[in-house]
Amino acid sequence: MVFAQAEQRQSDCVAKHPWCFNMKCERILPIVIGLMLASNAHGAQGPQNNMRDFSGTWRDWQSTIGKTQTNQMFVIGVDLPYKPATQDLTAERLEMFKAGRDRASPHLTCRPTGVQGFTAQKGAMLVVQSPQQIALLFEDDREVRHVYLNQQHPTEVKPSYTGDSIGHWDGNTLVIDTIGYNGKGQLDEIGTPHSMQLHLVERVTKSKDGHTLTDELTFTDPEYYTGPFTKTRTWNLFPGARLRDYDCAENPREDDFDKLTFDNDWYKPTCVRPVKDGKAAEKVVCSHSSSHADTP
Repeated sequence: MVFAQAEQRQSDCVAKHPWCFNMKCERILPIVIGLMLASNAHGAQGPQNNMRDFSGTWRDWQSTIGKTQTNQMFVIGVDLPYKPATQDLTAERLEMFKAGRDRASPHLTCRPTGVQGFTAQKGAMLVVQSPQQIALLFEDDREVRHVYLNQQHPTEVKPSYTGDSIGHWDGNTLVIDTIGYNGKGQLDEIGTPHSMQLHLVERVTKSKDGHTLTDELTFTDPEYYTGPFTKTRTWNLFPGARLRDYDCAENPREDDFDKLTFDNDWYKPTCVRPVKDGKAAEKVVCSHSSSHADTP
């Protein structure tokens, strides 16, 4: 079809201008054919991948069945620039983790998981995007994270588990800057700590085929670490997936927490159902201790 159209154009040229064939059409014909082939090829491929559109459902490679595990399972790392006291604390928590002993954590006590929610994510993540913000909705723990685009941090940031995140585009890479943590979260499943001074900078890039998000995270926390450190998480597109309910036990049985080790009172439940002779009471008993007074 392409060649037939080009030949017809050549015939018309020769009919009107007999000198055209020898002087110009020999040079023009290859150009015409090349442009027509390129146009047809572009139409067959369809629209290009929008490198700045992260919309869709994604999963961390370490939790995607059938894929090579490029991330350590729920662990941000054990080779970080620890201060001496931080190294001792992390080593103790790592041994508990290896032994299968559960520490009280935001994930286990139905609190917002903050940094751990996406560095040690187990379920799917839905990204909803607009020109003003990008919202990340996580299946686990019913987490929602907002990244406000082309804005500044508030003058006074109210501390929270998730912090305050702002973003801007550097080419096709989304740069996310987060501050304002309350220091009551952790970096991963084993309890690698962070303080209220944590400053997290992420560089998120979409692959050219649109199937992968690469998140390069740089952590700076002078209270626990001697310098910044960088880790990378990789997310796969998970088309057609639907986020499911996450059933976090509210007003739990009193004995649900007997197996947990509490480093502090932050994660102790405010309300529980007392247990007697193996049966949980229907009436919930709540405490109003000062340990919960400043908990978001």
